[in-house]
Amino acid sequence: MTLHSKLSGLRAATAFSVCLLGTPAALAQAMPPPDGPDHDGPPFGQMHERDGEPGPFGTPPFLRGLGLTDAQNDRVFTILHSQAPKRRALEMAERKADESLREVAQTPELDQAAASAAAQALGQAIADQELLRLQTRAQLKAVLTPQQRAQLDAPRGKGRNVERARKKARQEGASQ
Repeated sequence: MTLHSKLSGLRAATAFSVCLLGTPAALAQAMPPPDGPDHDGPPFGQMHERDGEPGPFGTPPFLRGLGLTDAQNDRVFTILHSQAPKRRALEMAERKADESLREVAQTPELDQAAASAAAQALGQAIADQELLRLQTRAQLKAVLTPQQRAQLDAPRGKGRNVERARKKARQEGASQ
């Protein structure tokens, strides 16, 4: 081994070591302030979202920033709380169907009937979850005032505007 190759290896090891030493500093993030009566946060036992809206289930992302009243937050909580048992049952059904499908996939010979039944069960569980999500969203939108619904339906950010412009351009291109 030549002196030059030994020095190159040493330089690479040194550079790698410097990178490893710098990684924790690069990945470090500030910790959020603790909550509690001694830290100017809400009292223990009261859960609040970052936008200040209360509720142990939190505010669904699509409702954040709409300035819900306390009465609206209570209705949102009631809707989400009443949906929780069904949501859990559907998640368990999906997990069970997924496990069945994985078990069928592990067998040396494909049992077409078992595979079909497991796939159908998984598809039904996913479909039922999606239907529950849509029903819940409709119930939550019914809690909103007309102004809040208009604000909710208004396009947000550049992403939606860009996608609408692309869709419009495709439609115009197809019609010509």
